[in-house]
Amino acid sequence: MIIRTHAPYAAAALMLGVLLTVTPAHAVTMDVTEDVMTSSFFQGANAVRGYAGDNRPVFRVSTGNPFGTIGAETIYLAFDYDFSSFIGPVSALLTVQSTSGGFGADASADTPFTVSAHGVAANPFSAISDDTNPGGSVSWLNFYNQSILPADVAAHSVVTGPGAVTFDVSALVGSWISGGNAVQVIALTGLNDTSGNEFLHGFLNNTEAPGSVFLTVSAVPEPETHAMLLAGLGLLSLARRRQRAAGETR
Repeated sequence: MIIRTHAPYAAAALMLGVLLTVTPAHAVTMDVTEDVMTSSFFQGANAVRGYAGDNRPVFRVSTGNPFGTIGAETIYLAFDYDFSSFIGPVSALLTVQSTSGGFGADASADTPFTVSAHGVAANPFSAISDDTNPGGSVSWLNFYNQSILPADVAAHSVVTGPGAVTFDVSALVGSWISGGNAVQVIALTGLNDTSGNEFLHGFLNNTEAPGSVFLTVSAVPEPETHAMLLAGLGLLSLARRRQRAAGETR
């Protein structure tokens, strides 16, 4: 009995096997460790709300200076993850759940609302002074004006109603991994909305609705590895075509 081997097919399959072995998929999904909101409508010392026991199932994000107030309603999402296992670029998606804010100023298909996800220059949970954190050094408004960093262009999402909303926060999480920004907090604001409308749009509070907010981070193959993988797939496809052609000419 003669055993025929197909060297190109075997070589391509071997290359793919090696690549998939040395570059396994690396992805994690993490829940938010704490989420709260600040608002220009909150009066007195209780400026940061949404902690466990506050009975606030829905947060709101607003446009700047809504309905004659100063500042904007902002949600702060804290994460605590050791990213040391990630080397190189990542893809990161933040998922939140849009819902009614309860004040008749929600986004809709006819009146879309652009919300953006920002990094911060300081930790709002320790920096903002209120009754939960009387040792804080700044007011919620000064923090909003001074410590919210510009959002990456990809980290803007248009909200048109209830349901899951995702933000591409790859650049922000990349700065956490590289050490460019050590504060693992994301601020959701409407300061980049240019619709001209005023919104008080709602998002679920993860403390009250666990699992409604999460961050998924995946490793992105280095360009060289990606090119090798494409080459391996090309060789495998070519070997298969040659194998079929050889079978047809027998």
